[in-house]
Amino acid sequence: MPIFSIYITSKSGSLLYQKDFKVLNNPITKQNSNDYLVIASTLHGVHAISAKLTPAASAKNYLSSKLPTNSNKTGLRMITTSQFKIYMNQTVTGLEIILFTSPDMGQTKISGIYDKIYQLYCDYVLKNPFYQLEMPIRCKLFDDKLLSVVTTTNV
Repeated sequence: MPIFSIYITSKSGSLLYQKDFKVLNNPITKQNSNDYLVIASTLHGVHAISAKLTPAASAKNYLSSKLPTNSNKTGLRMITTSQFKIYMNQTVTGLEIILFTSPDMGQTKISGIYDKIYQLYCDYVLKNPFYQLEMPIRCKLFDDKLLSVVTTTNV
């Protein structure tokens, strides 16, 4: 049940972080940097559109449905293909964590992984005095800790 790739996008849909992992029989092909940007912004857009199309949130209160806290309850959560699954989770602040995993990865395991990744983001990116919000994440400690989480998951 490996994780093939991780994308982190900002609340505006810009790609902040992307990492492919070396996994045996990885169905995800290596892309160039422009393709990663297109993939991330497309997934962000599809998530936002699906959140707006959900009648329960948008019919009751239009302003409430625009809040980032409601978009994860109603937006696109998972895409399944025969080769992989794409899981998307949006935090309260609008940060989106997108995981490309094997098709047998379950939702309960993904929830724990999301928590760990977000904790690493808070500890090693947001607490970094040199990091500016909405800018690409370039933090070696974050990379190392994330690799350790993914390695233990991919075993």
